[in-house]
Amino acid sequence: MSVIDAVEAFRKSALFRKQVSISRDGEDFVVAYQPDNLIVFRHAEASALRRVCRQLRWEIVSDTVPEPDDVRSW
Repeated sequence: MSVIDAVEAFRKSALFRKQVSISRDGEDFVVAYQPDNLIVFRHAEASALRRVCRQLRWEIVSDTVPEPDDVRSW
């Protein structure tokens, strides 16, 4: 079994309930179910949305908002 197969098997068996994305929508940040792109949460801070997603065991498959202390160039 390759590493990719092992990771994919783990992802499928993990306890994640939903797959979501976090992105900016105007002044706010939003969490949307994927692949339907249905917005379920809206908040002024992306970090608060990440925390809620982790607590709900939702898998964040796309996060277009960099962390404030992220040193990578976007």
